[in-house]
Amino acid sequence: MKVLWLTSWYPNRCSPFNGDFIKRHAEAVSLFEEVNVIYITRDPTGDVTKDVLVEETVQDKLAETRIYYYSPVYPFFFDKLLSQRKYRKLYKQAVRNYISKHGRPDLVHVHVAMKAGSIALWMKRTMGIPFVVSEHWSGFLVEAKEKFDHLPLYFRSQWGKIMKKADGCSTVSQYLGKAVENTFPFVNTVVIPNVVNTDIFYPAEIMKKGLKFIHISGLDDLKNPKEILEAFKIVSGKYPEAELEIFGSVRSEIVRFSVSLQLGGKVRFHEEVPQPQLAGELRQSLALILYSSYETFGCVLIEANACGVPVLVSDIPVFHENVEEPINGYFVKPHNPAALADKMIWIIENRSLIDSGAVSRMTGSKFSYNVVGKQFSNWYKEIVAGSV
Repeated sequence: MKVLWLTSWYPNRCSPFNGDFIKRHAEAVSLFEEVNVIYITRDPTGDVTKDVLVEETVQDKLAETRIYYYSPVYPFFFDKLLSQRKYRKLYKQAVRNYISKHGRPDLVHVHVAMKAGSIALWMKRTMGIPFVVSEHWSGFLVEAKEKFDHLPLYFRSQWGKIMKKADGCSTVSQYLGKAVENTFPFVNTVVIPNVVNTDIFYPAEIMKKGLKFIHISGLDDLKNPKEILEAFKIVSGKYPEAELEIFGSVRSEIVRFSVSLQLGGKVRFHEEVPQPQLAGELRQSLALILYSSYETFGCVLIEANACGVPVLVSDIPVFHENVEEPINGYFVKPHNPAALADKMIWIIENRSLIDSGAVSRMTGSKFSYNVVGKQFSNWYKEIVAGSV
């Protein structure tokens, strides 16, 4: 089967980690189907190109086309109109180039309906090619600060048109799926989870000896980094040798808060790093802390579990889909640093109760490339058969 992916998010030179979980989905699906990804992004600064730059890569059955275009910033809204016009023109041209080279795809797969979904809508209307949508945006959640309801009417209307014409919709969690269905009552979602590369994330051969915890995120407010630091302050009072490694987009405000708690060198901040390096850090950790106010899934959760490392997560509905206490993690009452500290101390004192090998095997059986890639392949076949 030939599947054309049109992605609104995808890792690129302007934003290397943008939608990296979508790329991992593509790698998983390419184990079973021929996948061609087209991603187009604006370069308003001209750092990558002052015109149009096309980058193409091929690895086995996965081909990726990234197109960068320069569109200068103009006053008022003119730059957005001109940029959107150029985006659509380049996307249609890229689709035509794909078809002339490979023939018509059996199916189009859109990741995040706006704005790449508008091209899938055009393809279905003019060529009769079915398409599905995988929705990842947290803005459908009631807890989100940036919500679907806050978008301009045009965007909400266009998003609705795309979803209504889609032949199927998937989400990475039941929680996100219900949120999408609440927004678009005519949509029925299926759950196909995120993936973890078990060739990168696997358990350590030797049991870890240090008292290191790890947190991985963009350090946005929804991740509650200050509450994590407050909890660690309590932990370090009982176990001075404890350490906390924080990986993500380092914010000076959070660093200053850590300094104000007089945590010194016990807390270390790191910018985003490649997955192999991250896996090495996870393997040396007692537990991953993911203390979010809300999530659509939480990719770092399954990456930690694949390394045999348990997770300490906020007690919110979405985490109950993939965390089974006390097998692979533990729940903590949200917005309660003292409760989080108690659970971190419990982990320190009961580390031998964690069966790292069992945690890793369980994670692989649910979220490996082979398992999730096959789920997408089976879904595609059902969609194509039903659209004939």
